[in-house]
Amino acid sequence: MSKIRAIFFDLDNTLVDFTQMKRESCRAAVQEMISFGLKMNANEAYALLMQTYSKLGLESDIAFTQFLKDNNQFDHKILAAAINKYLETKRNFVKPYPKVKPTLQELKTRRLMMSIVTDAPKTKAYQRLIHMGIDEYFHFVVGFEDTESEKREGLPMKFAIKKLDEEFPNLPNSEVLMVGDSMARDVNPAKQLGLRTALAKYGQQLQEETGTPDYVLNEFSDILKII
Repeated sequence: MSKIRAIFFDLDNTLVDFTQMKRESCRAAVQEMISFGLKMNANEAYALLMQTYSKLGLESDIAFTQFLKDNNQFDHKILAAAINKYLETKRNFVKPYPKVKPTLQELKTRRLMMSIVTDAPKTKAYQRLIHMGIDEYFHFVVGFEDTESEKREGLPMKFAIKKLDEEFPNLPNSEVLMVGDSMARDVNPAKQLGLRTALAKYGQQLQEETGTPDYVLNEFSDILKII
């Protein structure tokens, strides 16, 4: 099998525990809204808020506003308190999985070209990377704005391959590894394009059965065993 020379990484639940960050930030925001006058049980409010995010998208900037309006409790002071607490808590939970930094450093030492392919908006992706102190390891970031389509549709990875070709001409797709936590969004689209694939099992949120990755990572540093 040919040597892996470049790696595309998903971001959320691959490099950072996005799910925990979202849950903890939203729970803290709900408690803050109640402290500032929201008339609702904490568990009910949390469930309804997450339903709002499900409708609008997890990266939505208007979820709190919509949640308050949907429940006829919109108030600028409650909204401001929620946003402040959400952002404060979020900063505490945006941190890389164990061994991410030393593993990225080792991959850099081995001269692997590394990039990010994410469904997140590019600015938010860079915010997380910079906050975690790992932005320097990646040559480029492909975010939602680049193709205005999700990874499961294949266009973001095609865009990333094109950008990679600009810096690393004539690199076969078989020498590029896609690492992500989702079969549907990461593994299957990458395999269709001839990339090698690694499932970040440690960050997987859904037990998807369709498809088979080339490699399974039980922790991030397992990637060093296949490079």
